[in-house]
Amino acid sequence: MTAAMLVLEPIFEADLPPEQYAYRPGRNAQQAVIEVEGLLFRGHPEVVDADLADYFGSIPHAELLKSVARRIVDRRVLHLIKMWLECPVEETDDRGRKTRTTEARDKRRGIPQGAPISPLPRDNQGETAASIRMRMRRCWTDGARA
Repeated sequence: MTAAMLVLEPIFEADLPPEQYAYRPGRNAQQAVIEVEGLLFRGHPEVVDADLADYFGSIPHAELLKSVARRIVDRRVLHLIKMWLECPVEETDDRGRKTRTTEARDKRRGIPQGAPISPLPRDNQGETAASIRMRMRRCWTDGARA
């Protein structure tokens, strides 16, 4: 999986706005905080932190695959991504018992959060938190400078 992500990640990384820090190589939460502090210091008094409820669990597989297929044409790679989306997820409860679920395959939606494939929806879904933040930032910048 890591080898595939080494190839796929740069393709989708190129489209991300600079203020997006989640799931990006060489970026972390501390850098995001420093950026926010800098914006506050430069006179931008509003800070918005958005977390979409069950975002990873609600991503429809068909739409994600269509979106990925716009950038990736190799059918074998697309098939591999589809298999990742449909694979069982193993979880361990508080008592150390392991359970497997095929909920994503059964419902044809959802990606395990933190999986190597999980950054793909960030890059490919139309109305992500990043695009919402980008529009809000434009509004604040235009309003503050007008």
